Amino acid sequence: MLLSAYAVLESKDGFAQGVDAAKPVVFMVALADNAASSDPVVRPVMTDASGSTVYAVTASTDVPQDTVSDASGVPVSSPSGNVAPAPAETVAQESAASATATAPVTAPAAPATAPAAAPTAEPPLAPATAAAPATPAAPAPMQQAQQAQDNSPTQPAPQPGQQPAPQPAPVTPQMQLPTTGNGPQPGEDLRHQIFGLATSGGANRALEEAKKRPDVFSAVDLAEIEELAIRQEVRGGRSKVRAMTSTDRFDSLDAAIHHAEEFDKRLPNTPEYAQVRASLAGDRTVAYAARGRMEDAVAVFETIPQNSEVSAEALASVGDAYSYLQQPAKSEAVYRRAIEETRAAPSDAATLGYQYGSHTRLIDLREGLFYALTDQNKYAQAHQVLDDIHAGLPPADEVHPWDPANDDYLRYYRLVAQYQIYIGQTKEGMAGLQRLEQQVPFNAEVRDAQADAVLGTGQTRRARDMYSATLTDHPDNIEALSGLGRASIALEDYANAHRINTAFDDTFPENGSVRSFKRDYQAYLAPVLTVDVNGEHGNSVLADNEFSIDTTLYSPPIFDNWRVFSHTFYGYANTDIGNVSRTRTGIGGDYRNGPLTVTGEATRSMGSDGRTGGNGEVSYAFNDYWSASAGVDSDSNALPMKAYLNHIWGKTAEASLNFTDTDQRSASLSYSAARYSDSNFNQEIALSGTQRVFTTANQFVNISLNLSTDSNTITNAAYFAPSRDYTAEVVAMHQWAIWRSGEKALVQRFYLTAGAYNERGFGTSAELGARIEHAWTFSHDITLKYGFGVLSHAYDGSREFSEIAYATLTVPF
Repeated sequence: MLLSAYAVLESKDGFAQGVDAAKPVVFMVALADNAASSDPVVRPVMTDASGSTVYAVTASTDVPQDTVSDASGVPVSSPSGNVAPAPAETVAQESAASATATAPVTAPAAPATAPAAAPTAEPPLAPATAAAPATPAAPAPMQQAQQAQDNSPTQPAPQPGQQPAPQPAPVTPQMQLPTTGNGPQPGEDLRHQIFGLATSGGANRALEEAKKRPDVFSAVDLAEIEELAIRQEVRGGRSKVRAMTSTDRFDSLDAAIHHAEEFDKRLPNTPEYAQVRASLAGDRTVAYAARGRMEDAVAVFETIPQNSEVSAEALASVGDAYSYLQQPAKSEAVYRRAIEETRAAPSDAATLGYQYGSHTRLIDLREGLFYALTDQNKYAQAHQVLDDIHAGLPPADEVHPWDPANDDYLRYYRLVAQYQIYIGQTKEGMAGLQRLEQQVPFNAEVRDAQADAVLGTGQTRRARDMYSATLTDHPDNIEALSGLGRASIALEDYANAHRINTAFDDTFPENGSVRSFKRDYQAYLAPVLTVDVNGEHGNSVLADNEFSIDTTLYSPPIFDNWRVFSHTFYGYANTDIGNVSRTRTGIGGDYRNGPLTVTGEATRSMGSDGRTGGNGEVSYAFNDYWSASAGVDSDSNALPMKAYLNHIWGKTAEASLNFTDTDQRSASLSYSAARYSDSNFNQEIALSGTQRVFTTANQFVNISLNLSTDSNTITNAAYFAPSRDYTAEVVAMHQWAIWRSGEKALVQRFYLTAGAYNERGFGTSAELGARIEHAWTFSHDITLKYGFGVLSHAYDGSREFSEIAYATLTVPF
């Protein structure tokens, strides 16, 4: 912007060349009404009583530049030629409260022989400036640059003594006074000047001048100008927040919020102030969202009347707030409204092109809409948003390396790759991100997207290493650090997760990635209750009716890695030989540290056959693919219920080796042995494997093959105990993501089972089954899974048809 001022003052349009030397000239730098224009424009905004004129130098944020507008209206910039140095005049700065919206340009002091400015009856509209000669002498290089500009064939030189006509400030309804039959009322020019100054970044100064003319500016006018000043403070404070990572990043924004809240209390709640209140509510929405006070942002936004004009900035901010609060449907609605808002010319003076600080572009709104749609599993509409983004990009062969369109293309291809991963085309999406990384190897956004995708497929160690590598090159990358925190929690590296949580503290309350990490971290810190319920009816060989409930309550973590828990099991069955129930309680603890998890429990079963026992398990993850576990139980709950009815108890041991390759395939080999108190020795070997065979948006199909064999040393037991049997099953599972709203979701799974069962002495028979399962995820990581099914199976040569039901509830408190 400073270079823009230099270029204007040295160009053919430089007002300093034709002004009266006896009257000070004050230049203020502001952003252009037309961001696509590369030509800085000077326009007078007001003249005070002394005759001093305040000119606003308006230019786009990246000037000097050559601009090409894409179909979406987003400028694509490229560097231009050399810019002339600054003239001797002083380009004044706005008051301290608006320093973030205007940029001062100060040249060397005028020569001592320059005529002094005439005394004024009231203060000038900018900080005091030294008087300058009408035609200040410029150094030779400056003169050459000026001459080159004047002789340019694309910029005809003005005639000697001719001054270009200034462009007036935008005319808005509040600038106008009622007219009579004799023409405009006196003071209308002053209103144009004051409101032009306010909308050009000098709202605080404009407010001071407007208060001096109560005959021209009403109380509502003053309220409108003060609201513009608050908007300027809010946008400047938000820019500081976005540019900083230190703990004082919110100082300016907090001051703006305080000013806005105090002003809101002073505003009368009368109809003539309705639009001022609506505009202020929009600015408070922007401020609260930038501060991370998302509930406040939503609450204030929802007070704005439906028929009020709302800026795209406020709509984008409340869209971010709704997404942050896991309300993507509302986020979608406001993002769509914001996109429509960019296509209409606003009537609000505060939104007439001038932007305070960093502003939201159309591609930003579309990206927000894309994520709001994917958070609802609306992938067809999300793909349409990608098409809209692509249609708004300039042709690739017209983009220069320095154009912002390069970043837009990068963002587009990153979103396309993420879209492919979201709809299950993981291989294609990862390949797309890999290609982007090869083109921009140090781009943090691409690397974060890669690591997020890897973490989502269950390769937590690889994701951890990718986040760490990104932080090596980008130590201040908040998304990478929060991703590393989530990976640490998944890997049970709680000490590192604790360090990351401490590092974040409350410094980034507005960041969605930090919110995701903190949500997972709070779930880790919370006590957890799990309840498993199972029931079966109709399988008379095992039990006519069988029911069990298994409840475990975990404590919060102790010294990061330790937890204690209480455990209660209750089972009941009625059989053809009588009814039986079993209750066992226990208390224990577990240790979780990285790849190692160790659990131990002391137990006591109730009733006449009650026993004191214990159980434990050890599991270890070698890498992202292989893990193993082993466990023992001296008073097992896994015996057939008819065994407990006959006062039989048992000890069990088991071990397993597991393989997982992302979410596409997995396999497991397990062995278990049980020694019953009646001297029976039961053994089972099982092998299973699962492969993803079909994937589309919201749906996929897995095929599993399960093989197992079981043996017993006692064949005439009161409970079902075949000497040897074999089972071979093929299970097809179809998963459908029925509904999703942020972290809340409903998933349906349908299982079809077909196989063969062979029991020694009874031959081979078919096995058929089907079940349906629903898995709910609620807020705060509360989950509920339940299912119903039927099974046709032969036991001891007699076919049984049974119905099964089950449910699992997990509640972090």
